[in-house]
Amino acid sequence: MAEITLIRHGQASFGAKNYDQLSELGHQQAVWLGKHWRNIGANVDRIVTGTMVRHRQTAEGLLQGLGMELPLEGHEGLNEYNFQGLLDPLREQYPEMWQDTGHAKRDYYHNMKQALAFWMTGDITDDGQYSWKTFCQRIQQGFEFCYQSDAKRTLVVSSGGPISVILAEILKLDHATTRNITLQIKNSSCSKLLYNGREFSLDSFNDVSHLLIHQPSSTVTFS
Repeated sequence: MAEITLIRHGQASFGAKNYDQLSELGHQQAVWLGKHWRNIGANVDRIVTGTMVRHRQTAEGLLQGLGMELPLEGHEGLNEYNFQGLLDPLREQYPEMWQDTGHAKRDYYHNMKQALAFWMTGDITDDGQYSWKTFCQRIQQGFEFCYQSDAKRTLVVSSGGPISVILAEILKLDHATTRNITLQIKNSSCSKLLYNGREFSLDSFNDVSHLLIHQPSSTVTFS
């Protein structure tokens, strides 16, 4: 039985010019995760990441916390969708749906939820490159690269969108549920899958045990 743990990257730089960098807290979340696994004696055979900066930085922090070295295998199939490529069409095509109250994170999640719904139905055709269907196909190709291996314990460091697509395929989730999961996956959280060579089962979802001993009101984040 193989274990595949899906890890969302640590907190990125929400509101900054370049989102694709871990914040100081994001780096710490990754290190805490690695230290937690070291403390409980968890083993890791393989690490696969998306090719985004925040994915690699999270994997590097995780290894630092574990106190071990492993090569990082990158696969662009595990990369996130283009946020702005969905938000711009929402604002232009559906201005009545656009929310701007001055509360940046609350407005972002409201608008992103609306944009994802329109993308999934095809009313927003693409994120600048991928339709919802082709995005899901790309994610599945990346996931196949992760599990078609002899490794017994594989870590997959990616983003909320790809993780929710993988879970949706395994659990046969509808679009609305997939969209909701996408926006609820916490930074540095772990969702473990078990694979017997034929099928997958979900062992745990959105686990942030490594954060709960560090003032969870400020260390558990979503962006």
